[in-house]
Amino acid sequence: MDQLMHWRRRRALGLANLPPAVRSWLAAPWPPSDGLWRQTPFTALDLETSGLDVRKDEILAIGTVDIDEGRIRMETAWSTLVSPSPGHVVGVPSIRIHGLLPQRLSTAPRLQDVLPALIERLVGRVLVVHVAEVDRPFLDRAFKAAWGCGAWMPVLDTARLSAWFDHHPQLNGRRGAEASPLRRLGDIAKELGVPVGRQHDALEDAMICAQVLLALASRMESMGMGTLGALLKVGT
Repeated sequence: MDQLMHWRRRRALGLANLPPAVRSWLAAPWPPSDGLWRQTPFTALDLETSGLDVRKDEILAIGTVDIDEGRIRMETAWSTLVSPSPGHVVGVPSIRIHGLLPQRLSTAPRLQDVLPALIERLVGRVLVVHVAEVDRPFLDRAFKAAWGCGAWMPVLDTARLSAWFDHHPQLNGRRGAEASPLRRLGDIAKELGVPVGRQHDALEDAMICAQVLLALASRMESMGMGTLGALLKVGT
């Protein structure tokens, strides 16, 4: 695991006035990289945002679901809408993607009010997202604004896991297919036989992401690459 992140987490524990949930998250040990992936606790997460520019856009919805012992735990599914900052305009192009109208968001809780519930769900777990380059910066900004620490934890990217197979056509049966680390979640899911419902819904996408992880991790396991470290090596 990243030693710099370990150091940052230890250093952040010295910050004053950290909420207990944040302190627990920072202090919790990470799952061992040499452990089997089926014994690793994961949390799949999806964010819906007002755009892709982390400097000016905002989180509008969060969805998560846990994976334990190689199974999705449906009872842990959690989601919330998030009210944007006063004066922040959610543009029409964004609304067309996720369907979150301003009227619906106006009654949602503020981001600072939902972050404690989110971080409680991440203690001691590996985060699973699709295209970490999008979700992680938004989490980093949110955590730093609320508590002065970044989203310092192991992150497994299903887009990169899939891309690893794409770069090895003999493994995926997609001979001649164009390889890209940024294939859409829905396209990967359909290829793997994972049911795809409404996309760009935070909880639905977190569920699809979790199922995609199970399919890809199982495939790697059958190739003798069944540890968390093996997944992180190609999925980060």
